[in-house]
Amino acid sequence: MKINSILFSAFLISLTVLISCNKREENIQQNINSDNILQFKKTLSAVPEGEPLKPSKLDAFVKQTIQEKNDFRWEWVDVHTLWSAIQYGENTIAIGYQPTNYKNINENIHSIDIQSGEWKQVHDALINLIVEETNKNSAQPIKWEDMLVEDDAKLPILTFRNNNKEVITKLFNLENVRYIEPMDYWPADAQRSSSGCDGSTTALNTADWVNITPGCRMPWNFVNCNIPNAWNVAEGQGITIGVIDAGISSSQTLLGSNFNNGLSNVSRTVTTDFTLGSSAFTSCTHGTSMSGIAAGPRNNLNNSTGVAYKSNLHFIRACNDVVLDASAERTAVKNALVRMGDRSAVRIISMSIGTPFSSGVLSDGVNYAHNKGKMIFAAAGTSFSWTSWWGVIYPAAYSNCIAVTGVKEGGSTCATCHDGSEVDFTIPMERNSNSDRNTLSLPQSGNTPSYVGGSSSATATAAGIAALVWSAKPTLTREQVYLSLRNTSQFYPSTNSSKGYGNLNAAAAVNAGLAY
Repeated sequence: MKINSILFSAFLISLTVLISCNKREENIQQNINSDNILQFKKTLSAVPEGEPLKPSKLDAFVKQTIQEKNDFRWEWVDVHTLWSAIQYGENTIAIGYQPTNYKNINENIHSIDIQSGEWKQVHDALINLIVEETNKNSAQPIKWEDMLVEDDAKLPILTFRNNNKEVITKLFNLENVRYIEPMDYWPADAQRSSSGCDGSTTALNTADWVNITPGCRMPWNFVNCNIPNAWNVAEGQGITIGVIDAGISSSQTLLGSNFNNGLSNVSRTVTTDFTLGSSAFTSCTHGTSMSGIAAGPRNNLNNSTGVAYKSNLHFIRACNDVVLDASAERTAVKNALVRMGDRSAVRIISMSIGTPFSSGVLSDGVNYAHNKGKMIFAAAGTSFSWTSWWGVIYPAAYSNCIAVTGVKEGGSTCATCHDGSEVDFTIPMERNSNSDRNTLSLPQSGNTPSYVGGSSSATATAAGIAALVWSAKPTLTREQVYLSLRNTSQFYPSTNSSKGYGNLNAAAAVNAGLAY
């Protein structure tokens, strides 16, 4: 597992609060029932006393932890801090569960059957515990259905609403609870975002594209990644790229009825799905841009072309924007990863979205899709107003993701891109002289491409390059595709401390793949 490296300076609050409830051994019944289904830990934490931490003190504690550890994970906090964080929003809690003494769940999460055996017993025992403990001092009985947010059908995760400190403490003390996290927590002084959805308003500079057959525009940075030479060998045919993002445009025909336009007329497919909201189609421009970069058609309409312009595309809407700051978004991304994992045709997943905080829910989704054979690319992070001090965000920081960030054409980090020790690869996508001149992609509608930047665009580009490599030799394993990318990249065999193996070289990677 990677350790997230977060630069914490611009947002540092001088107040440091390290509050923890005292832990003590209590004479608590070690097993919930005679069947020993649930098991308490050897060292138990007491039920928190007094009031929960005030939001300002909780936020200060979180930030101080980040400063000291360059990361923040809920597994590090005591039960009093956890209970305090659960007071946020709608008091939503997610718990990951497992049978007592179960090992290696990250490696096996794709193959377990939670509907039977020990898994079903633990699932049912946890629900009984939650309901019984909640109703101990309740004047009016509360049913499980009244608390339930999601009972995951495939992964061992329960999401529900509850702020009862006795319930939370019992769950905190169980060996069977892999993680317990407050899904609604978000720093009070960091407003919920709508980042990445508005698109660029910068006028196009004619130096930022080249006209190519059959009548489309190739973004300037494709040359920097050696993509045109890769096209002499491979164009992505036969490979399906999965994009998880904030929605796709129903008005952009090049991601609809014109997906097979121009040189992309190879009977390829574009399909859509959603795990958030009621449709894959939204007014947010981000998903359209990312899909266009990865697999947009090499068209005859004077629009921009994608990298793997003969690849299939499967798009899932799973968030409202690029920052996963809501409980429903993290759950929806997890569900999208599961659906991508179960879709046998999908080989590559591209996620230009993320959150600064580690999440067991997201991690479970990533592990499931990875274990099902998917190659997962994730954005290292793109700053908006209050995140400029973050390093590599999640899920990119997880070891089962390939973290990608953007650099200027001269090699320095792009104006809004995050980097750090978790980064695997970089993509040149920003002009040295003007940070508003990035790569190009499809607009929401029409045929005038628009600029799109950040590590988001770099990630979609990298996913497209991986599709080129895989299409050159479809029998390659995921590991061989990765090695083809890595062994031909800028700094290999060395790494840069914040930019990994550096820029990808598409043509060299394709030829390396053919050599296997």
